[in-house]
Amino acid sequence: MNPVEFIGDGKGNLKAVKFEKMKPLEERDSRGKRKIVGTGEYVVLEAETVIIAIGKHPNRLIVNTPGLKVERGKIVVDENLMTSIPGVFAGGDAIRGEATVILAMGDGRRAAKAIHEYLTKKRESQNA
Repeated sequence: MNPVEFIGDGKGNLKAVKFEKMKPLEERDSRGKRKIVGTGEYVVLEAETVIIAIGKHPNRLIVNTPGLKVERGKIVVDENLMTSIPGVFAGGDAIRGEATVILAMGDGRRAAKAIHEYLTKKRESQNA
């Protein structure tokens, strides 16, 4: 489904999102992905929050950061999503290449927890 309209409650709050149902074609684009077209059929789903995932590539300048380990255009991270630069974390398309928003959101949660642990340990060592 493709979002086509955000529906408000008249008070500045999101109430729902209108989506158009989509279908894949046999035809493929220049990257080999199947083209997708709208069906003309719409669905409205109640919503309180919307996360915009526009499928853009990570900033190309980031991969040129001194000391940042990059392989095949993707930032290298450890099991806690920390990069080769201590205290710098990455996730989503920057470490995976093009992937789903669900994976990026999962990375965000993991990174948030790891950042909290990293800062807590750093603070404790400074106070010791």
